[in-house]
Amino acid sequence: MTQHDAVWSALSHPARRRILDALRERPASTGRLHEAIAQAGLSPSRFATQRHLQVLRDAELVLVTDRGRERENALNASALYQATIGWLDPTSARTAHSLDSVRRLAEAPAREETDMNEFHVRQAIDIAAPVERVWQALVDEPHRWWGSPYLMLEGTGQQLEFPQRAGGAVLERRGDATALWGIVTACEPGRAYAWAGQMGMGPAYTGEARYELEATDAGTRVTLEHDAMRLWGDDDVKGTGSGYDYGWADLNARLKAFVEDGAEHGTTGANAEPEFEFAPST
Repeated sequence: MTQHDAVWSALSHPARRRILDALRERPASTGRLHEAIAQAGLSPSRFATQRHLQVLRDAELVLVTDRGRERENALNASALYQATIGWLDPTSARTAHSLDSVRRLAEAPAREETDMNEFHVRQAIDIAAPVERVWQALVDEPHRWWGSPYLMLEGTGQQLEFPQRAGGAVLERRGDATALWGIVTACEPGRAYAWAGQMGMGPAYTGEARYELEATDAGTRVTLEHDAMRLWGDDDVKGTGSGYDYGWADLNARLKAFVEDGAEHGTTGANAEPEFEFAPST
């Protein structure tokens, strides 16, 4: 049985789908998961729940961590993504994501303009270097231009990993510690790179960041678009969007400084922003 077969087999039972629904919100102990599916009439005993969890773990849909006498279970979104959207070619995956965004927007209940829970960022910068060099710096050398305060792990010496395949995990790593920035949704070498996830905003948010590269007479135009949605809560979405708007402009300026001048403003360098003029997204 292939890994994709194992995922689809695991999803065939309603109890296991209910477990994943619960874990989509937050990690949970085995006891809490049993209570959730037992109340729904999907598990007659804790032993049955444990068997369902084992199937999900074998399919790599659930990751488990021992915490004292309890086991904490967490959803492995990467395995689910790879067996579904990640199975598609990058163009089809992008189309599927766009169509699903349209569906969610159409089905969303009407709300007042003051209750907006989405933000959109678009930042662009021109870099005096060929597309091939900019792409290399973007995906192979992010630690040389991406740095504080746009990091999730404490300490110094963090490394960012941008895998060049759909379904791969965009990770921040420091020693044995890792933090997930998102899952790659598109990788077209020399043209586009995108990933979807929380991107440091916390579990209440989800979104997609997308870099696009275009050759110009002077070198390369780099465009970054970040669409995000708050799933729950009542925090300041506008303020969060403004913060990310400035942050992406800062990171673009760091990328430009590294490619054009070799100046490292990432975790292996100054770890601070270069001078640049900030133009807010409209």
